[in-house]
Amino acid sequence: MTQKAYKLDQLEFVLSHIANDRDTYMAQGFFSRPCRRALFIETMTHAYVDIDCYKTEFFPDWMTRQQKVQSILSYCDDNLIPVPSAIISSGRGIYLKWYWASPIPREAVGRAVALNKQLVSLFAPLGADPACVDVSRILRVVGTLNSKNNQPVELLHQTDRDGHAMTYVFDDFADEVLPYSLEQIREWREAQKERYEARGQVIHLAREKARERLKAGNRKAFNRFDWSWRVVEDIRTIADKKYGGVIPYCEESGHVAGPDMYAHIGASMLGNIIPSQQLWPEIKTWAGLILPASYVNDKRNLLAHSSTLLKKARQVANMTEEERIRNEEAGLNRKGAYRYKTQTIIDRLGITSDDMRNFNLKVLIDKDEKRRRDRENTMHKRREAGVMERVEWLSMVKADSAESRRPWLSLGISRATYYRNK
Repeated sequence: MTQKAYKLDQLEFVLSHIANDRDTYMAQGFFSRPCRRALFIETMTHAYVDIDCYKTEFFPDWMTRQQKVQSILSYCDDNLIPVPSAIISSGRGIYLKWYWASPIPREAVGRAVALNKQLVSLFAPLGADPACVDVSRILRVVGTLNSKNNQPVELLHQTDRDGHAMTYVFDDFADEVLPYSLEQIREWREAQKERYEARGQVIHLAREKARERLKAGNRKAFNRFDWSWRVVEDIRTIADKKYGGVIPYCEESGHVAGPDMYAHIGASMLGNIIPSQQLWPEIKTWAGLILPASYVNDKRNLLAHSSTLLKKARQVANMTEEERIRNEEAGLNRKGAYRYKTQTIIDRLGITSDDMRNFNLKVLIDKDEKRRRDRENTMHKRREAGVMERVEWLSMVKADSAESRRPWLSLGISRATYYRNK
């Protein structure tokens, strides 16, 4: 395959001049560099699912493309899944896409991957490809040819609203779909219905209650994909602002963590986000941005320190769906990428309170820093609401007090007599 990078303002011209008789693919995100790595993702405009409808019995051979479209729309309606903005034939399979009302930034990559994974699980009965979840994914371009069966790639359905393709607000869409599976929601609904109907109480899903609490505190539910990506971003911030772009060796800097520890933590976080077949190139690209070239290029260092992680990732990738479910239920004994608590990463990398505050880290912060930020946010909200500072309030109260006005002087009596008469 030949890969070329184009700027955004060239996209319309390029797409309109593509030869329609060849296999052509396009990335599903926009990148800050001419390199299709997740680390360089800049913005994303939609979620997507790749359905291999020829691999499942959900779509019989006699079905036409439009009949498949109606089956998908009915499936969404029956299972309370937001309707796709577009349904596209890839020649053999079908793409489902949900457009965002506005592009989402790189900070949301982790949540975007989690959302794609959740959509794949929802459409698993239809033959959704579990590998089609990463932000560096390429899909076929509408108007080109699939040479595997000489069928065109074409738009089969577009959900319109007010004459335009339907769009969704990313955060609202993610809150609706994450973090629980459709089957779990159904089971909770039934269980709660049995408990509450006898007492005549209104049914509230645990997820909805959690959302209300989170919104009240202006926080989102924990998502390990989103958290892992933000750890990677925080490490890049530390490398840039604390070390001038490159993590030095311990003997040079005197710090507790050198390239080997940063590489291990960063690679472990990427292992939660990047598919196994793309993991090593992504790790090497990421390491080349913040670690010494002598460490990255020496097979005894980066590759050797990542070998166990890569082996674990391949094991998970080769699991069946049943094995995957059992693996997730295994808790701390699950197979796959290393998983660390926030405080463990802070301790191993030697991140100080000053680092957390001065570099404005997003997730690599301890409980004290969280409390400090919560206090600042609370104070900011109180000031916006018109609540004055305590010092100002005390001075105002003191200025209006009897001790300041001394009314007993105007009455020609003593202070003691004034208070005794009151």
